[in-house]
Amino acid sequence: MKQGQWMLNGSDYERWESITYFDTKEEAIEYGINLLEKYNRNTQDEKTRNQLMDDLALYQYGNEPIYVFYVGQLEEVGFPDETDILLENIAERVYDVVGEYSEGYLDDVTEEHREELQSFIYRWAKQRGYLPSCFLIREIEEIDIRNFEEVAE
Repeated sequence: MKQGQWMLNGSDYERWESITYFDTKEEAIEYGINLLEKYNRNTQDEKTRNQLMDDLALYQYGNEPIYVFYVGQLEEVGFPDETDILLENIAERVYDVVGEYSEGYLDDVTEEHREELQSFIYRWAKQRGYLPSCFLIREIEEIDIRNFEEVAE
């Protein structure tokens, strides 16, 4: 999965769980149409039903045809910059211990040093595998395969 890719989902829920990603919206839609056409031709085929689960996160319990799926674009969740809050918390902790004698502590951290700390935290998170692996879905569109001329009901 990478920024800007597209994925499919069988419903308009907040949670998208497909394991297949596409580089273009057109590729995703074409794949979804073909998958539903294949399923609708033989709703009993176990392999196709498994593909519905993997690629559309659809769990079909009946044998009814499916005509609608959703396509959406991935947007990575960035690693937050909490450097200023971290520095404020440190200064407050020191103040809690020594009181007014610590007034002004860390007030003179330069922008360069703040950026260096943020970079260090980011590198640490990346090296240790703590960067967010979740994503947002944008540009969601409902696709009804009955709207395509080549698809027969």
